[in-house]
Amino acid sequence: MLGKSDLFSHRKRPVHILTDQHVILRRDLQGLRAIAILVVILAHAGFTMTPGGFIGVDVFFVLSGYLITGVLLRELEKTGRIAFISFYARRLKRLLPALALMIIVSSGFAIWLLSEAEARSQLASSPFAVTWISNFYFNFVTFDYFDELSNRDMFLHTWSLGVEEQFYFIWPMILLFLYWLGIKSQSTNQSTNQSPFDVMLAGLIFAFIASLLLSLYWSKTFPLSAFYLMPSRIWQFAMGAIVYRFFQCSSTSKDRVTQLFGNVFTSVTLSVGLVLIVGSAIALNPGLVYPGLWALFPSFGAALIIVAGYALPKDSGGLLAHPVLVWLGDRSYSLYLWHWPIFMIGFSLGLKGQVVPTIGMILLSMLVATLSYQLIERPFWKGRWSHAKPSFVILISVLVMVSVFYGHYRGLRPLPPSNTTPDISHQWRSDVPVIYGLGCDAWYAHARVEPCVFGVEKAEKTVVFLGDSIGAQWYSMIPEIFAKPVWRVIVLTKSACAMVDEDYYYSTIGKTYQVCTDWRNAVLDELKILKPDVLIMGSSATYEFSETQWIEGSARVLKRVNDMETTVFVIPGTPSLGFDGPSCVSRHLSSEGRIQLENCMAKGRIQEIESAVRFLERAVSQYSNVHMLNLNDLVCPGGNCRAITEQGIIVFRDSQHLTDSFVRSQVPFIRERLHYFYDD
Repeated sequence: MLGKSDLFSHRKRPVHILTDQHVILRRDLQGLRAIAILVVILAHAGFTMTPGGFIGVDVFFVLSGYLITGVLLRELEKTGRIAFISFYARRLKRLLPALALMIIVSSGFAIWLLSEAEARSQLASSPFAVTWISNFYFNFVTFDYFDELSNRDMFLHTWSLGVEEQFYFIWPMILLFLYWLGIKSQSTNQSTNQSPFDVMLAGLIFAFIASLLLSLYWSKTFPLSAFYLMPSRIWQFAMGAIVYRFFQCSSTSKDRVTQLFGNVFTSVTLSVGLVLIVGSAIALNPGLVYPGLWALFPSFGAALIIVAGYALPKDSGGLLAHPVLVWLGDRSYSLYLWHWPIFMIGFSLGLKGQVVPTIGMILLSMLVATLSYQLIERPFWKGRWSHAKPSFVILISVLVMVSVFYGHYRGLRPLPPSNTTPDISHQWRSDVPVIYGLGCDAWYAHARVEPCVFGVEKAEKTVVFLGDSIGAQWYSMIPEIFAKPVWRVIVLTKSACAMVDEDYYYSTIGKTYQVCTDWRNAVLDELKILKPDVLIMGSSATYEFSETQWIEGSARVLKRVNDMETTVFVIPGTPSLGFDGPSCVSRHLSSEGRIQLENCMAKGRIQEIESAVRFLERAVSQYSNVHMLNLNDLVCPGGNCRAITEQGIIVFRDSQHLTDSFVRSQVPFIRERLHYFYDD
């Protein structure tokens, strides 16, 4: 699974934070932005050193709350009001030009470089991205399990920009309301020296607590909403706001910090803040329920760094003010905008997992981001195009959003609708086993056991086929080898459900896949009643289990079926292709129907599942009636996975699932291997 934004409000010159008594140069905040965007990019690039790089979004949220609250409170302190139109115009002027350019250019390159099906699916969110509501889109849209292209949306990263812009919309109103309460309280208690801003601090603390509690509740009950929607993220903005409010009044900010912590402890505070952020990026992973309590670590780390920066020597900024970090921090918003679509196009072209091309995509992101910053972002923000009247800015912004919205549908109109496209890749994507039209697989909807049954009930023998979608892709070999009328075939399948007795986090639903655990246990109980003669089971080899979990979790499942004295065949998961097979073939297929096989071949992919297969073999070896049926050499002969065979049969219907046509073509070879263990 990441993000950020006006937190990206970077400057070529140091950030000036106006306090009640002096101006503090905050170059360190640019360095903090640089750290945040670096961990995000490394995570999105697929480097394992920072699996929790998504925490960069949390850092940006805290920074944004700090900076924007400072802007608004200074205005309140100076004028006693907030110019809403001017504020919204500044936000639009700051964020929209670069965003709109990124969407337009990325869409153009996607339509040019990708297949029709890829472009249509991966650009689906662009109307929502340009109108700052893509977080709602990704929270509420229902994806087809087999629609991998939609799950690689070109503008997925804009969800966090939507959260920020929605925060910007309500935050001035909240602060003005708290200020009004403070004025009212001051007039009621004239004998005290209470400031209107004292009530505001209490209100900010209340917003922090209320939103944090909501985030914790949603993380358990509605995890996607906790991740994508603004109410469960307000506490992070409020944390930054509390830091600003607390340290910008009374004595000087530096005195306040040193009074609280001391000079030596200030350095420790900065170090702890960095450890919390970098440590979170290294230690956390996408398998955790997030944000939840985990988000407190990077968020608190960002707050500590902001606080420690007050006590640093003037014009210094410490380690985070290094010129390289400041340079990256200046361009962090543009870097955030551009790196994701560049990665998505590169990954769609088969570059995922390749170190040199990945580094090239990172460097390309930096180049494009620099151009965007110099030519678009800064001129509209601080340069020659920054002086337009607020009302004019809002009007033009609305027109830009409408134009991009219209251009999305206009630009995709030449592409035929996905259900009627003459692009033959649609046929390849639809080449699935018959079981998917019969309701055998309820995915995560429920844990009821709903088998598909083929053959007569009183058949002499029964074969049960059990697995997730990677296992179920082999279904069509079963009725060919275990034919009627002797055999009855029973299919039990649930997508993304491992045949390993371990609980695990499922990112699609944002929580532990309890439905899978309950279903798997119910199925194993059902097998005791069915007492099949043969059980064939299999699931993906890419689940993120440890060695112990793979071996012991698989062994626990096999022990339960071993007690039934059934002959069991275990099919290990197949390697993934690394790119969308039908799209690759579609892009490289000549008008005469010819294709160079090397153009859609992935070398070394079988290595990604070798460990899991080895662990599975160790579990299988514990039982005499359980046999491994490894078919991966049929899928990837010589270790090289192909999108299409020499005979012109499409192998993969996406990046990881086999076409039914390919499976049927392999039946003679599979029959020989099965008969080696079982010939009846």
